Amino acid sequence: MAKTEQNDGYWNATAASPNFPTLAGDIEVDIAIVGAGIVGVTTARMLKNKGQTVALIEAGRPGRQATGKSTAKVTSQHGLTYQVLEQKFGRHCAGLYAEAQESGLRTILGLIARHGIDCDVEARPAWVYTCEEAHVAALEKEADITRLLGLPSSLSHTTDLPFDVLAALRFDQQAQLHPVKYLSGLAQTIPGEGCHVFQNSRVTGWEPTRVETAQGSVKARHVVMATHLPLGTVGGYYTRAFPHAEPVIAARLSQVPDGMYVSVEQPRHSLRTHRNAAGEVYAIASGGRFKPGDTEQERHCMQDLEHWLGTHFATGPVEHRWINEDYASVDSAPYVGWSSSIGGSYLVATGFAAWGISNGTAAAMILADLATGQDHRWLELFDAKRVKPVAGGREFLKESAEIASHLVGGYLSRKPGSCEELASGEAAIMKIDGHNTAVYRDTGGALHAVSAVCPHLGCLVGWNETDRTWDCPCHGSRFDLNGEVIHGPATQPLAGRHVDKPA
Repeated sequence: MAKTEQNDGYWNATAASPNFPTLAGDIEVDIAIVGAGIVGVTTARMLKNKGQTVALIEAGRPGRQATGKSTAKVTSQHGLTYQVLEQKFGRHCAGLYAEAQESGLRTILGLIARHGIDCDVEARPAWVYTCEEAHVAALEKEADITRLLGLPSSLSHTTDLPFDVLAALRFDQQAQLHPVKYLSGLAQTIPGEGCHVFQNSRVTGWEPTRVETAQGSVKARHVVMATHLPLGTVGGYYTRAFPHAEPVIAARLSQVPDGMYVSVEQPRHSLRTHRNAAGEVYAIASGGRFKPGDTEQERHCMQDLEHWLGTHFATGPVEHRWINEDYASVDSAPYVGWSSSIGGSYLVATGFAAWGISNGTAAAMILADLATGQDHRWLELFDAKRVKPVAGGREFLKESAEIASHLVGGYLSRKPGSCEELASGEAAIMKIDGHNTAVYRDTGGALHAVSAVCPHLGCLVGWNETDRTWDCPCHGSRFDLNGEVIHGPATQPLAGRHVDKPA
């Protein structure tokens, strides 16, 4: 696949990437960390601070997958999260979540200052607002709870948005940054003193004290799975944390709001800004959620987002479009910690529900303590071994039903033998010789055909029209046009398929 066929988004296009070696040969360290996003890089830095040797192993380049596709708000303001957590876990645990998010925020600012990381960090208030009367009471309830929890929140009925709101909750002392610049800079502080960062080193095998790539291996006391969702079937989190996707766009702004914003009502609209080196200010906006690989819903959400941004803000043309993906747990709290109560398990972190910057940093703080034999008070809420059947039962049944449908039919969209009907830049899932096949005709006219069956657990993938990837709606694995894994939990590629090319 030509590199130009895949869309990497605004953050990846506007950041240089340091070069780290590929893992070659066998090494031994205290802790091996798989995945160099916000969780992996921060955990590695904290473990090095504790005098541990670490090996951070990344399939691509640090910071450029899930974290590099986020909006990168550094905030403890997470929509209406606190009232949900209070209802499901009680006020004490909602308070632990608040403490973790504020600590994550302050830790990020401290790391930036300590290591002199140039990542365009800016102080900004964070707002959640509503324009609908039906949501005012919920927003007022969130205001009451967050004040009781000691968060820097205040209720208002005005903002600097270019439209009227009925109610808005403001969090002060929050921030925004460039996520790829931040993680690239932080990753550069790790090598040395027995510590390593490896890029272009996809993990293909793992044990509780060892990970393997195509060219080398790392032996360690513990393995941290910092891979968005743990690889393979580790811990069974694919049954408790479910993927969702959302469009993100970037366009130049002439009318610049002061804060970061997210709406209560659906489709959710999120907005922040970024000032580039030339002084130009871009809107970074995200929109409604859909299942990965659902092309029709992807188009609908993207059109809605572009319409919303263009209607309310004076913007230039949309210059970058991409799809962000995250996982939400069945009971609304992330899973962080040991993956099993049985000895020899992995350390994991997943289920951040699109609030991964503060949550991922808080998770790293927990993981670094556990990896060095310490307990952590936030585990009362975050413990990855927990089971909350009442809190997550309804969501579990809904997601399980959707997974079953994708195991059977997926997003089949064309009849057999219709490859010749594909226009340039078009893709489809079709039956060819009895096999479910994912086919794409690239902008040069060549056909790319791979198995449509995700090697993780057998669901049918769907087409990501924006990023031009094949995405699994069940468990979130992503694959490029040639079937190679972009990120897991799958670790094996989609098998290649031969299609007849008309004369």
